[in-house]
Amino acid sequence: MQSHFQIANNSYLVGRRNELHTKHHTICLQAPFFHVFGTVVAIGGALHHAATLVLPAPTFNPDKSLDAICDEKCTMICGTPTMYVDLINRQQLRKLDIHPEIAISGGAPSSVHLFQEMKKHLNLRKVKSIYGLSESTAVAFQSLPDDDELHSTSTVGYVGDHLEVKIVDAEGKIVPRGTPGELLIRGYSTTLGYWQNEEKTNELIGRDKWLHTGDQFVLQEDGYGRIVGRIKDMIIRGGENIYPIEVEDVLNQHPHVLEVQVVGLPHERLGEEVCACIRVQKNMSVTLSDLKTHCAGKLARFKIPSRLEIFDSFPKTTSGKIQKHKIIETIVKERQFCN
Repeated sequence: MQSHFQIANNSYLVGRRNELHTKHHTICLQAPFFHVFGTVVAIGGALHHAATLVLPAPTFNPDKSLDAICDEKCTMICGTPTMYVDLINRQQLRKLDIHPEIAISGGAPSSVHLFQEMKKHLNLRKVKSIYGLSESTAVAFQSLPDDDELHSTSTVGYVGDHLEVKIVDAEGKIVPRGTPGELLIRGYSTTLGYWQNEEKTNELIGRDKWLHTGDQFVLQEDGYGRIVGRIKDMIIRGGENIYPIEVEDVLNQHPHVLEVQVVGLPHERLGEEVCACIRVQKNMSVTLSDLKTHCAGKLARFKIPSRLEIFDSFPKTTSGKIQKHKIIETIVKERQFCN
């Protein structure tokens, strides 16, 4: 549950960091209305700061988005990382004359490589990252207007205005800056709770009103944040902790890789093995040996994938988030069928 106060204030503050107050922007909105990215970040921000919203299609369609950006001369794009992957893929083929200024990426972590590709192929002046969840109304970390390229591409931005955050270990103790732990948030935007579900609300928010995000996070000395990954997505291989996002960042740099998701699969001896799930660039191919060679020297040996699965597309939620649990289910079912 969210209050009018929370939505109104979060959308206003987020809009300012997105520079909506500096000029009249025309926004290509690819995220759905039922998601906080669409309602709070885009619609709320546009209403506060008198921006124009362009809705390319009822559901995400990269060609429709490109047409809208071109025809309506959009100056800003809002979308999830996987939407930008598809947008870049189509723009490389179509080569439309587009000149948006800013792209906002949220809903899932983006790699530095993806941000660089976005700037290159979409002719962007800058990229901005946002981090948040429905339970924090929308945004809790966000790029600042004057961020340099390092901060805007390698972090999820600076902690949101009027919010408190802390990073804790498994026992709830605050860890030093630069050390991974669970991100907790407290402030005006913390959810009022789950509708008629007090038990779940109490699991999420303690008596001290700290919201448990379930995200493994690093808070840097300068107040900027980095997502390490979902705690539940962490792979434990032979007793070693592996965060998929670290492996994904390396694999994304392979020239034949269009998009990658790294998951842990059950392994009889090691507990879990590292599996790279790849969408390959058009007319390209990639082998497990290629990936191992690419990762050598960039990752510790135990983090290098021991299994490769090729996908045409990844299962997604209706808001565009990739569903890793469904990827795992698909692979496990195929393995059982083959046996």
